[in-house]
Amino acid sequence: MVTRRRAGHEEEEEEAGTENKPRPHVVHPRLTRFSLASRWRMRTSPARPGGACAVARGLPLCREGAEGELKETGARASAMPGSLQVPPLEELDVQEVSVGSSVLKAAAHHYGSQCDKPNKEFMLCRWEEKDPRKCLKEGKQVNQCALEFFRKIKAHCAEPFTEYWTCIDYTNLQELRRCRKQQLAFDNCVLENLGWVRPDLGELSKVTKVQTDRPIPENVYHSRPRPEPNPPIEGDLKPAKYGSRLFFWNW
Repeated sequence: MVTRRRAGHEEEEEEAGTENKPRPHVVHPRLTRFSLASRWRMRTSPARPGGACAVARGLPLCREGAEGELKETGARASAMPGSLQVPPLEELDVQEVSVGSSVLKAAAHHYGSQCDKPNKEFMLCRWEEKDPRKCLKEGKQVNQCALEFFRKIKAHCAEPFTEYWTCIDYTNLQELRRCRKQQLAFDNCVLENLGWVRPDLGELSKVTKVQTDRPIPENVYHSRPRPEPNPPIEGDLKPAKYGSRLFFWNW
């Protein structure tokens, strides 16, 4: 560092040392070698006109044509062959049941009793198919049943049901035992107006058989094929010359 001071009419310069000099900026080679541009870069493929390739983590991803799908080449292509066909958004779009957890808990017993068949049909489809794309029809039936269920409650028993779920929502624990009075009023209302009987304890958790028109999949359990047996050993196998090598210390 260079400082200047005025003594009389002369200016003197003195150096205060080199320990506070700014150090030159040094870039570590490892920080520049694996930069973001080198890990993910886009380049035009000369071998495929109209397409482009990207390199992600050392594996090339190539897109063919204007509407081509993203295909993967290299080591990961053997582990993930083909592409996943996703249904369009129009097929997946349904009206949501926009209610809270307290409302669902207050109506859980009657909902489980009134929508028992579509719910079990959907769960059976999900268990057998192991593919949610094949159970979109059953899922829409579950959603439609829930919408109709809450519409009936809103039309006939809106006031006692609101008092019931408000009592449950009063605390974060959402305990049903503290709202038996409101529960009795709601059960009597749906029994008189809709003819719904509150199911007994454990009735909805019983093992039941589902009658369905959906064909049974070929491999319901999705089990793997049995491996081929080991080939027979050729030749005469003789025992080991010095016995078994398996031993242990017995002190």
